[in-house]
Amino acid sequence: MKRFPYPRLVLPAAILALIGASVLLAMPWMGQGFDGSDLSTDSQSRLTHQLDDGSLLSLDNGSAVSLTFDRTQRRVDLLRGQILLEVARGDTRPLFVTLPYATLRPLDAKLLVERLHDASEVTVLEGRVEYDGAGGKLSLNRHQRLRFDAAGHQPPVLVDSGDTQAAWYLERLSGDGEPLAEVLERLNRHHRGLLLFDAKDLAELRVNDDLALDDSVDALNSLEATLPITLKHYTAWVTVVRRR
Repeated sequence: MKRFPYPRLVLPAAILALIGASVLLAMPWMGQGFDGSDLSTDSQSRLTHQLDDGSLLSLDNGSAVSLTFDRTQRRVDLLRGQILLEVARGDTRPLFVTLPYATLRPLDAKLLVERLHDASEVTVLEGRVEYDGAGGKLSLNRHQRLRFDAAGHQPPVLVDSGDTQAAWYLERLSGDGEPLAEVLERLNRHHRGLLLFDAKDLAELRVNDDLALDDSVDALNSLEATLPITLKHYTAWVTVVRRR
């Protein structure tokens, strides 16, 4: 995701500079391991991997993790994007999922974890997850979602685990009043090329319609049709979202 702070007169020049970079980013050899990850995906694919302990780890498009498995612990560091983790039973070593501002410890759990630009979220689909981070410690149970950032965590909210899992497998993004900037950030993981926007400029806009993550172009066109925004395309690889 790119959030641009450039003044309007400087933006065209910045975009021209980014076009060259975007051509490189579109090449298949780019983005593979340069962030220090052990597993990663591009904007056009997901990945499911069985960990050494038998747990199943699925990476959303545009996601990356690093793994540390030794005699004393199992650790998954979420570097970017979103993961679905189904923890295998029987291993006595503690398992941790680490993000900025918090560490999660799943206990016989199935969970979704997402790292956003300014915050992170964990959704407990099955089992229990221990949260230890900004704002203190917390125990989360099935159907609970927790959002947290540098300032701490918000109160847990109840969600429907079945609907949440279905949205993951069907690659659907629920609107439900989500901030447009976060919707664009999520779409960007599935978008081929660069998606540029100023989050502050779009701060008051909310998305209420469900979107198909597997067709980011159609999703962006739907947003343009229902919200006061415009899309500007600079080659096939750079799209700028502005408020009208």
